[in-house]
Amino acid sequence: MAAIPQDLLDRIRTLERQVRELSGRAQTRPALDQIQHRPVVIAEGGTLQVKAKTGQEMVYIGGISPDHPDGSEQYGVLISREDGSLALAMWSPGKMPQGIDIYDSRGSTIFTEDRINGGLGVPYLHTPFYADGDLDRYPKTQSGSPEALWTAAHIRYHPMLNVAAYGAADFGTTGAVQVYVDGQPWGEQHTINSGDWYYFADGPKLCPGEYAALTKIEIKAWRTGGTGNVYACAAGCLGTQTR
Repeated sequence: MAAIPQDLLDRIRTLERQVRELSGRAQTRPALDQIQHRPVVIAEGGTLQVKAKTGQEMVYIGGISPDHPDGSEQYGVLISREDGSLALAMWSPGKMPQGIDIYDSRGSTIFTEDRINGGLGVPYLHTPFYADGDLDRYPKTQSGSPEALWTAAHIRYHPMLNVAAYGAADFGTTGAVQVYVDGQPWGEQHTINSGDWYYFADGPKLCPGEYAALTKIEIKAWRTGGTGNVYACAAGCLGTQTR
C-alpha cells in the first residue's frame, strides 16, 4: 500500500499525545533529589561530598591518606565545621585498625577510641583512692599477710590501668606493698625498707574486666620483718589507652 502522508494536524495530535504520556510518567516517579525504596551504592573508588553554599566541604566519604600498609587505599569519613576545622574522623593513622576521633575547633583531640583493645582512648579518667583502716597519719599495718590500706572503685572505660603509690616502714621493719585488682595481684610486689618513703608506679597494664565494669583497685601492704608498722600512701589511679 502506498504511504499516505500525515497532514499537519495529525502530527500535532501525535505530539500532544506523547507530551501527555511523558507528563503522566513524570508525575508517578520520585523527584530527582529523592531516592526511594532502593539502596545507594557508590563503588569503584567513588566519593560522597556534601558542601555548603560557600564551597566549604562539610562531609567527605571516600579515599583518605595514609594508605594501608599493604599499599591499598584507605576509605574513611571526615566531618568538618563551617569554618573548615575538622570535627570528626573515622580513619587509621597507619597499621592500627580504624577508629573514631573527635577534635575541638583548635585541632586538639578530645575523644578517641582505643584502636587496639577497644574502649575509651582519650580522655584519660582519674579514679580517687580512699583510705582503709587506721587513719592516724597514714594507713598502716602490722599484718604478716596482704591487708588493704587504700581502695578505689574504678570504672573500666579504658583498657589500660596505671596506679602509683608510696610505701614506708618503721625503723627496723621491712614490708611489701602491692596493687590488687578485684582481689587478685595485679602490680609488682615492691619491697619496703625502713627509712624514707619509696615511690612506685605500676602500668600501663591491661585492666581485667569488661568495658564499663566496676573494678575494685586496692593497695595492700604487709610486714615481712621487724615489729613496727608498714605504711602506704596512694598517689593516683588512672585509666589510659593502649600505646
